[in-house]
Amino acid sequence: MIHIRIDGEELNSKRRFVCGLGPDLPEGDVYFFDGEAAAERADCPGCNPAGPRKFGTPISELSGRPGTKGYAEFVRIARSWGYD
Repeated sequence: MIHIRIDGEELNSKRRFVCGLGPDLPEGDVYFFDGEAAAERADCPGCNPAGPRKFGTPISELSGRPGTKGYAEFVRIARSWGYD
């Protein structure tokens, strides 16, 4: 699980997380500081109630065939890369 750390402490024994966990994390859990871009991937419900930020569009939601669901999104993405 990924947590968000909200302190500026140098000592790990004084660290704090949004969810109130700490200073020790369960084995296998990791953290990122609040200002780090990677903190958007936090999947701890207490640290990030909205859940991890989703990036991109799943390939299953795209279609290169005109007139089908997902074609408009396919065209939009292609244009963003300079294709017409």
